[in-house]
Amino acid sequence: MGFSITVYQTHVNLQTAAEQAKTQNANLENLRNTLTNEKAVVEASLKRERVARAYALAALETQVEAIAADLADKEEIVKTTQARSNDLSDALRIAEATKKQLTTEVEGLRKDINTSQQRTDTFFAQILTLTDEVNHLKSLKLQAQERESQLRNQIGRLSNVVQRNGLDEFTDVLDKPPALDGRVIAIQKDLLQISLGQDDGLRIGHQLDVYRGALYLGRVQIRETQPSSAVCEIIPEYQKGQIRKDDNVITNLN
Repeated sequence: MGFSITVYQTHVNLQTAAEQAKTQNANLENLRNTLTNEKAVVEASLKRERVARAYALAALETQVEAIAADLADKEEIVKTTQARSNDLSDALRIAEATKKQLTTEVEGLRKDINTSQQRTDTFFAQILTLTDEVNHLKSLKLQAQERESQLRNQIGRLSNVVQRNGLDEFTDVLDKPPALDGRVIAIQKDLLQISLGQDDGLRIGHQLDVYRGALYLGRVQIRETQPSSAVCEIIPEYQKGQIRKDDNVITNLN
């Protein structure tokens, strides 16, 4: 009985284990199928990813080639630019040297210009001065010409007077004053100043008579002459009245 019970129990356990094993096998089969499907999906995805990566790699290689070509072009441009920069540096050094030389020349030219300008200003000032002098000389020339004309006319008239009075150029007339009419302009004691002078032909020693209207006042003698005036001394023995300022003075022709 006990053995039977043990065998039965064992049979039951084996059956249960078999069923469990069967169930586990089914589960494993499902798991295998699931894993197989997942593997297929993963392999398909991996295949697609490989294809995509191949395309991406090809595109990247193309980009790398383009970048390499562009880099080569840019390196060539850099080389050209560097050569150009070297040429420009040389040209800049030459330009700076030329600028320095031109600056020196310009400073020299400015100094020359300033010197020339100063000389020009000096010459211009001299020209203005000379022009003024020339104009002044022209004015003096015109005055001299007018005076010459007046003197010629006066000489002509004097020549007629000399001829009518029986005189010539050798006749001594220094002691005779010319016919003049002036006035007394100042009086101091026995001296008086008259409005006639050396330019009018008066000389030291000439005598003149003094009148006030029709009144004879006396006689004076020249003591000192100026171009337009003269100082006279009253001759006491001829004095007939008090001589005053603005009295008339005429030449004594006796």
